[in-house]
Amino acid sequence: MTNEEKCVVNPLEKYLFDFKRSGAKWKLKNKPAYGISATGWDLQVERKNEVLLIEAKYIRGPFTSAFAGLVISPLSYRPEKMKYKNLYRSKYSTICWAIGVGYNKVDEYKMRDIYQILFDYISRNVNFWKYYSKILKVKYIFFVNNNGKVAKISFTKMIQIAENYKKLAEQKQLNERRNIAQKLIEKSLKFS
Repeated sequence: MTNEEKCVVNPLEKYLFDFKRSGAKWKLKNKPAYGISATGWDLQVERKNEVLLIEAKYIRGPFTSAFAGLVISPLSYRPEKMKYKNLYRSKYSTICWAIGVGYNKVDEYKMRDIYQILFDYISRNVNFWKYYSKILKVKYIFFVNNNGKVAKISFTKMIQIAENYKKLAEQKQLNERRNIAQKLIEKSLKFS
């Protein structure tokens, strides 16, 4: 079992299937049997008229490669698993990102570091990300903390917060930017 499965996919699956935590009744449609050699989505869940295709990343080292994997996930040819073989994706499918953070002595990432990096990337070209989420149907970002708790935020809300972040964090040092990112997103995220 990979760290991505153990620390991101499995806690997210528990979160989605717990009605009290997620607020919806989801059914598992597909989950790769082997995480290392899997070519499809890391998790596919559905309910009536909604399918979430989830790309998960466990970040323990360099952020850029994990972020690139998340960004290109809607563009890669990964069809939705469904009973109709001739369809690529249903009209109800949306893409979601799931981000988990690893802790070790060399790379001590904290969630606030991830928020700051995401806001820095998004705030560089907000219009691009607005079109990206609309055209490619990217709906949610799930954050999974070190304790296996999950928080969900819509991609459009993340873009709005990034716009505010850009105004507040301009010309600030890294530690100040991380604190600003943490304060801005805390109002919208509730880990459960």
